[in-house]
Amino acid sequence: MDSVNITLPDDAWKDSFDKLLDPRPQLRELNIIKRNVRRSFNFDSSVENSNSNLLSVSNVSHPNLLEPKTPGPSANMKLTANNVSSISTPCPKRLRSMLFDCALSPIGGLKLDGLIADLNPKMIEVKENAEAPIRKTKQVCFKPNVDKPQIAVADRKRTKTVLAEIRRSSLVLQPGKWQKNLITWRRTCHQQDMPPRSDPGQKQSLPKKSTPAVNLEATIRNSRKSVNVKTSLEAVMPLSHEKQVLKYCNQRRALRFGTAYAASKMIGSSKIGEGVYGEVFKYTPKNSTEIDVVLKVIPIEGEIQVNGETQKTFEQILPEIIISKEMCNLRDNQANATLGYVDIYNVCLVKGHYPDHLIHLWEDFDSAKESENEHPEIFSDSQLFIVLELKYAGTDLSTFTFLNAEQSYYALQQIASALAVGEEALQFEHRDLHWGNILIEKTDNRELAYKLNGKDLSVKTKGIKLTIIDYTLSRVTVDENCHYNDLSVDEELFEATGDYQYDIYRMMRDELKNDWSKYAPKTNVFWISYINSKLIDGVKYRNPNSKTHKLYLDKLKTLQDIMLTFSSAGDCIRHINNCS
Repeated sequence: MDSVNITLPDDAWKDSFDKLLDPRPQLRELNIIKRNVRRSFNFDSSVENSNSNLLSVSNVSHPNLLEPKTPGPSANMKLTANNVSSISTPCPKRLRSMLFDCALSPIGGLKLDGLIADLNPKMIEVKENAEAPIRKTKQVCFKPNVDKPQIAVADRKRTKTVLAEIRRSSLVLQPGKWQKNLITWRRTCHQQDMPPRSDPGQKQSLPKKSTPAVNLEATIRNSRKSVNVKTSLEAVMPLSHEKQVLKYCNQRRALRFGTAYAASKMIGSSKIGEGVYGEVFKYTPKNSTEIDVVLKVIPIEGEIQVNGETQKTFEQILPEIIISKEMCNLRDNQANATLGYVDIYNVCLVKGHYPDHLIHLWEDFDSAKESENEHPEIFSDSQLFIVLELKYAGTDLSTFTFLNAEQSYYALQQIASALAVGEEALQFEHRDLHWGNILIEKTDNRELAYKLNGKDLSVKTKGIKLTIIDYTLSRVTVDENCHYNDLSVDEELFEATGDYQYDIYRMMRDELKNDWSKYAPKTNVFWISYINSKLIDGVKYRNPNSKTHKLYLDKLKTLQDIMLTFSSAGDCIRHINNCS
């Protein structure tokens, strides 16, 4: 067959080739499609065509980023096919902003129930001549009540201005230590005047004393109260709270901080955690190398705010000391006994500067994990601290890996049994039993013994022992006095969302009718339900495909279906024992 040479004018072959590849004119003639279909940024992806209002790639320009109202590095930038490389799904690392808004999609860096990362100046660092902002992980975010804020990422000043105008509709907090999440949110959104942070390797030069303006939001959380449950008793002269604290510490006066906790007395010390109200260290005592001790250091009675919070007073810290002591003493109770609450070795009142070796440990932690707390050098020589010496009880529930659901099933029984004992002995409600307040360690004991109303009970360990910690929000009755934290003044806690944990706070408020002095053991059931939900689909398992795992996972799910019908932790544990 003879070949035929066809001569086309310049560029005419391109038009002919496009007509062969593009079937749209033929489809229109057949009445199949009536309008243009936008070309995809990548021909193997149909994501971009999900929005029919977008134009073709040749004339797309994003108003939020590519045409900012104020001059900036990207003011004259246009997005065309020439400066966009082929990608499957647009993402901020490649296109520097979202090309389409989809509240149900995580692509482009959008949190499902939070704020676009670009709106938060604390979450980005803009470098000169950088192609894209470097994102930092934050613990909190919040929902804006505006649909499409027009913000230029590169314009840091304008971003802050727009951010200040956005009003939140609800807080979206990560599960766990909500106090730290909330103070981070305050720092980010309210832009409080906080002392400047220094480089990790360099000490801060901060004023020894300062008297900041009173922060109402910071003071309302320090609402620990104690009331006499027998109102008919005659009023008695109130004792000095300072003297009561010293009595529990077995001291006559405050000890020097640097002397009581000198470096020579602490072997293998390190900082292992932090909270809004203090730092947490771990060490091995020089005179007893068989145990590990955890130090919880809490500043009190000072004028300066710490981590955005007003320091607790003697009156406010006393109930927490009392609850810690009383819950620990349940291990020796004759009628209601348990080892499920953290063992407290000592309580100490100290005064003075932070010891240098603890400051170095703080800075090491800051370098490795970026501490969110204030540098300890802010404290003056007259600063008072309460130091709780606790037994090291392992890692928290959120980071622990279970062998299988059988192990977690008996772990739930341990928690429920400990709460049941606390209810009967002291009318105890924990009221903040999220998975960061449950510690787990390995044990060689096959069973743990409990006493509930004089009756002996035992729970299998399956190799682990659980311990309940942190009584900041707890309620207890000791010597006819009810110690509790009045959460009725803390509205932010009840506005938080993001996890089943924050539903529990609202459920407690409804159960108590916002009277937090009231004893309602149903609140413990709420937290058992929360823990059970985490054991079902929140924690990690080593053998999730085994028959044993599936069998006990079904038991957890069956229990979860009826959990909220129980009236107390004791009611729950009696049901479990009757079904065993």
